[in-house]
Amino acid sequence: MRIAVAYDHAADRPAHLGGTADTAGVKEAVDAVVESLVRAGHAAFPVAVAPPLDRFLNRLGGVDLVFNLAESLGGRAEDEPRVAALMELSGRPVTGAPAETLALCRRKDRVNALLGARGLPVPPWTVVRDAAEGVAGVAGVAGVAGVAADAADAAAWTTFPAIVKPAGEDGSVGIDEASVVEDAVELAGALRRLTGDALVQAFVAGRELNVGVVGDTVLPVSEIVFSGRQRVVSYAAKWSPGSEADRATQPVCPARITTTLHDDAVALARAAWSAVGGRGYGRVDLRTDEAGRLHVLEVNPNPDLAPSAGLARMSRVRGWSFDALVSRIVAEALR
Repeated sequence: MRIAVAYDHAADRPAHLGGTADTAGVKEAVDAVVESLVRAGHAAFPVAVAPPLDRFLNRLGGVDLVFNLAESLGGRAEDEPRVAALMELSGRPVTGAPAETLALCRRKDRVNALLGARGLPVPPWTVVRDAAEGVAGVAGVAGVAGVAADAADAAAWTTFPAIVKPAGEDGSVGIDEASVVEDAVELAGALRRLTGDALVQAFVAGRELNVGVVGDTVLPVSEIVFSGRQRVVSYAAKWSPGSEADRATQPVCPARITTTLHDDAVALARAAWSAVGGRGYGRVDLRTDEAGRLHVLEVNPNPDLAPSAGLARMSRVRGWSFDALVSRIVAEALR
């Protein structure tokens, strides 16, 4: 087949022209996927998605399938669903999750509300509109009744410790150790550091588990093992290899957990993935509370597909090579 591997042109920007670690990280996945597809006998080539978008569509002429690695457009993560929708409108099979799932999961508050309405456990939460400007927003606790938090007066939120993160980003953008706050003063400070809407959520301090899904197959459960003072998978932990934060957040796969916890994690991840209309491949992040109960932190469609990233690591433990993982993702898109 002729396969176009699509990605945001911002991933080609060097650091001095505004390139960031997370957009540059996409290139590792693009290069690896193209090479894998070629090894499988396909005519595969990378295609940068950039305005004018009609030029991008023209480059898809004669393509049998689009392998979607576009996580943004021009570095704007909120445009990821629009790019996916454009690919779908081309009439060709597209790998990964559909545009509507990407749009839903782009907003952490909407996913929390949906999961809560389905009876799935999420930590108590609220969303603050325009956090840096101090505009209080509509909110929900466990996806049900609401409380409001204001960046200027955080007294409305009383559950601590809490974590504050952008409501509409992924890849740990905007998250560092200071995102975990212990009181209203720290909460107000964390909100002032963000732009746009912010999610404020009760911080669940237990074990962090990642469950990968490819098609109908659940991959071996992985655990992030924290050391030192590190409590979260921050931006630096994810995108600065060798950094202190990276060294303090080590993945262990398969996770060293009981059979009961493993089975509960798999069941909860399947339920959350189904609730958001997940398709293709994804990852569900979970944490246990002090009583050992699991909570859904995030649902991630189309997670990082670099050979060094979590999904590929879980696949290797499953017994799949990177080529086998890529081939299965292609097969899912053709179903």
